[in-house]
Amino acid sequence: MARILIIDDVTSIRNIVASMLQKYGHRVFPASSGEEALNLARSKRVHLAITDVNMPGMDGITLIEHLKGIEHFKSTPVVVLAKGAKDENIEKAKLAGATDWIAKPFTEESLNNKINQILVDYYVN
Repeated sequence: MARILIIDDVTSIRNIVASMLQKYGHRVFPASSGEEALNLARSKRVHLAITDVNMPGMDGITLIEHLKGIEHFKSTPVVVLAKGAKDENIEKAKLAGATDWIAKPFTEESLNNKINQILVDYYVN
């Protein structure tokens, strides 16, 4: 299955997302900050990244911009965890290079469906 980078400063959210994805056989690389995520992204090849937007230090928008500056990460899809369809950060994230978004709260099924859809779109089509 896919290798997925998960970035969220809230440990419980990071662990929940990781647990949900691991149930479907994905290998996860958790990061608690933008800086940690960049270090992982430079050293690991992942198929997809999932990031929160509101984090201390480097926010998710800035992180996406930096991730897209890494040569092997330019075409890697990035999904943003958002407060909902009206979250003003969605448009900012897309302008920074995000592929899509997942509204919080989300279910295991909706998360898995979104991730599978993106993986198929990017790596099968």
